[in-house]
Amino acid sequence: MPRTPDPATRTRILDAADRLLVRHGFRRMTIDGIAGEAGIGKGSVYLHFKSKEDVALSCIDRMADAVTARLEAIASAGAPAPERLRDMLRARVLDRFDYARRHAASIDEKLAVMRQALLERRATHFEAEAAALDRVVAEGRAAGTLGNGVARPGHALVTATNALLPYSLSVRELGQRAALTRRTDEVVGLLLAGLAPSAPIRRPSKPRSRRTP
Repeated sequence: MPRTPDPATRTRILDAADRLLVRHGFRRMTIDGIAGEAGIGKGSVYLHFKSKEDVALSCIDRMADAVTARLEAIASAGAPAPERLRDMLRARVLDRFDYARRHAASIDEKLAVMRQALLERRATHFEAEAAALDRVVAEGRAAGTLGNGVARPGHALVTATNALLPYSLSVRELGQRAALTRRTDEVVGLLLAGLAPSAPIRRPSKPRSRRTP
């Protein structure tokens, strides 16, 4: 009877691959190594994944799904919309930074080998994040805490904060988390200022005509 994929085994494989990516990088990671790290047979790895590249891409998918889940959790909280937006934008940057910092040895290698596949998956991840941001902006506009603007600001917010994400960066270029947090807060502050409700325009009052006796 043919074996069927098992979610627990799949998670075990991804956990093992994440550890090997941190320890050795993408090029030195092998299917044999993943199987040994996970304590399973090589065939079990191929039952769940087509290749080493598929395993690595699935690790990135899992990280991105966790980021989206965190954004959804923040979006569902009871804080005012501007606060939720701030926390969501900070999370999408800093959560990725924390993952990339651990995987710094393999980021460039994965980009060199799987750039097109990574870009395609990244677009899907960003679309989900933009949708969550759009919902919060819509709630803020309805409550009067955010102003009107473009129809779908989520894409603009994602594009703006993408400049802070670690794509193909060395350990030195990744820098310190505290410095990235400061830069993120500066960018997010500007973005939220752009979404603030516009103050009503006060027109100068016409001077009263003085009646002569």
